[in-house]
Amino acid sequence: MDVAAQYCPTRKKLEERILILVDRLDQLTSRLNLTVGNDHEEFISARADCHNTQAEIHDSRLHLQIHRSEHGC
Repeated sequence: MDVAAQYCPTRKKLEERILILVDRLDQLTSRLNLTVGNDHEEFISARADCHNTQAEIHDSRLHLQIHRSEHGC
């Protein structure tokens, strides 16, 4: 990998976005676990938030894969 590819700002941005989303999913999963058996409405809301975040992670990973294959970084 050449130096330009090593320090690709676009790749770094995409990777950081994934890390932020994974952290959010961790927090949402904790929230989801706390609501089990206690608050059905909050459980449904937390479950939807988890699902949406998982979809964002999937999309971000796809964008990262496409970027890497197009730019070799």
